[in-house]
Amino acid sequence: MKVLFIRFSSLGDLLLTTPIIRAFRTHFPDAELHFLTKSQFAPILENNPNINTLLGYDPTSETMIQLIIRLQKEHYTHIIDLHGKLRSGLIKQFVGGKTITYDKKHAYRKKLLKDHSLQPVSSTVDLYASVLESFNIELESQKLDLFLPENSEDVVRKFLLNDNKRPIVTISPGASWLTKQYPANYYKELIKMILDKYNPRIVLIGIEDEKELTSELAKNVNKSILDLGGKTSLMETAVIINQSDVFISGDCGPMHMAAALGKPQIAIFGPTHPVLGFSPINQNAVVLTENLDCSPCSLHGRQYCPLGHFNCMKKLRSKRVFSEVKKILQPLQS
Repeated sequence: MKVLFIRFSSLGDLLLTTPIIRAFRTHFPDAELHFLTKSQFAPILENNPNINTLLGYDPTSETMIQLIIRLQKEHYTHIIDLHGKLRSGLIKQFVGGKTITYDKKHAYRKKLLKDHSLQPVSSTVDLYASVLESFNIELESQKLDLFLPENSEDVVRKFLLNDNKRPIVTISPGASWLTKQYPANYYKELIKMILDKYNPRIVLIGIEDEKELTSELAKNVNKSILDLGGKTSLMETAVIINQSDVFISGDCGPMHMAAALGKPQIAIFGPTHPVLGFSPINQNAVVLTENLDCSPCSLHGRQYCPLGHFNCMKKLRSKRVFSEVKKILQPLQS
């Protein structure tokens, strides 16, 4: 059996597919498992022992035709589509092998945006797990897998040099869409409250496009903040999150990284709301949301509030987030 799994993006979704890969490997230990994703996200799966071959795809340097020709040479027995869009559809059509596509319940989740009385989606992992039914496999655990690189200690020394006695609070303030981002002024208030009360090491992380945001937050206070916005690779970010005593973010990829690592975390949800199945799968996670009548309003977020008030975030004040931070940090200092 030679199986190709497809999930092109994004960071969080890739991590949410890992329980399916693990379940497949458990039941078919001798199968050859390949995983296809965008090259920019591939490092998150590089150390996963359940994958035999990790395939990267960069649309800026390889056309779909070239990719399909490359895959045709592999002669897969099965193609498991965990993406369910045009690109993966073309691969299923032209590469060959038995195809199985996950049930994303897109229409149902769209209905949830209008009818909030409907049953919530338990988890996106369960949606991905629908492909296992074709193989008579039951998902035994939703736990996400994230395997850190061998040079983790080097990464720690490089970015987190000294003062190991203070707890580390890592914040990922950015998000793929503006409405999924907790307001910057609230983050500023939160950082000040945390520093005044506990004086921990505050670490800000973010991708290249989020450097301006992390820089703004770092300059807001008098005390030293480690601003790593745009300065770390994907796996370096994972190592830093793993060193954290508290991780704070909105609904974003690093949120799922912290969940996979089992870190104490606070996840702030606005328009994308947990009922859509995006909550961090982590017993150490606290999920904060306002549960407004208008929420959720979007499956993946958008650049503006459709009602113009953005109350799903604005009403979730920084003091509320800080109260959850205290529950985590207070025992560390007692």
